[in-house]
Amino acid sequence: MRDTASPFEFDGPVPLDCMINRRAEADTIRAWTHESQLMALVAPRRYGKTSLIRKIASEGEKVGLMVVTADLFEVASLSDLVLRLERAWAQHTPEELRPTAGKILSSAQAGVSISGAGFALTMADKPTTDPEPALHALLELPAQLAQHRPGRILIVLDEFQSVAGVPEAQALIWKHAWQQRQSVSYLFAGGGPGMLSTAPDDRERPVGQMRTLQLDRLPAAELREVIKDRFAARNRDVSDVVDGLVAASERHPQRTMLLAHLLWQEVPAGERATTDDLEAAITAALRQVDAEARATMSGLTVGQRKVLRAVAEYGTPMAARALRALGLPKTTAQKAAPHLVATGLIEDTDQGWRVIDPLLARWIRTNYGTRA
Repeated sequence: MRDTASPFEFDGPVPLDCMINRRAEADTIRAWTHESQLMALVAPRRYGKTSLIRKIASEGEKVGLMVVTADLFEVASLSDLVLRLERAWAQHTPEELRPTAGKILSSAQAGVSISGAGFALTMADKPTTDPEPALHALLELPAQLAQHRPGRILIVLDEFQSVAGVPEAQALIWKHAWQQRQSVSYLFAGGGPGMLSTAPDDRERPVGQMRTLQLDRLPAAELREVIKDRFAARNRDVSDVVDGLVAASERHPQRTMLLAHLLWQEVPAGERATTDDLEAAITAALRQVDAEARATMSGLTVGQRKVLRAVAEYGTPMAARALRALGLPKTTAQKAAPHLVATGLIEDTDQGWRVIDPLLARWIRTNYGTRA
């Protein structure tokens, strides 16, 4: 009977003791918090950004760094932003500071509270409530709390690219972050090269001075060792296929763990993994991403779909053979490629173009391949 208790976490943030090779990145962010500059953490989806933030918060607490993380994914309005920030403070404010934070928010008379439910109750009682005073109160809270504790406060605004959909909020956030930088650090985290496109770049608040850390794919050598060690610790041997697994995952953090997990399902205890086992794991992975891949393709224009296919199959959106095979006008490719880059589907690297998600690329080649 096969042991299905896989040691590979792939669904959601990774437990701190399972993280691979993010020590340098965590140390860099912590060092930057002591500088009076804004910070950005940029990474595609599923690169371990949220896991890294949790690591920074957990380790920061041990050295007196207070970390407040707000998840802004798909934030829809000023009121929604207020709710997200209020919940973040309710969740992350240390017990010894809760009375002080509560008094500060109460004195603002903006309908927010340290309990995390104040503004929701305010809106339920009066749906036409203007959220801007509440937003100001929450954005001013870090600097006010900093006067009541030693050490710095780190505010993490995760999935910050979503704020682009709430333009009136952006100027307020940048203004408060810049003004508070002497006592409060801000980390803007999100995906896509356009995440910081709305940052002010003027003499008073130069975005060019922002510290930016781009999360890369994981090192192949370390991935191979971790995968082999976790299999070996449970009496399984993947020495013959680990190179193929890492090649198939293209060192993508989450996709590597997913393939390792699915390979685990194929290899009984006491056995040695074969290439057939690896192929079975890859096939299972393609089945698992099928619905997501179809939704991704359906959400694109015809031209964008063709460019995505061109990159997946030919490694470039401009290859003459790709343009001919897909009936893709060069002008369409030139217009569509930047959109796919901005949405985090493809990237132009020193090694050339590629689809960021290796399983999406393989799914495209498997289902729509035009190359012999």
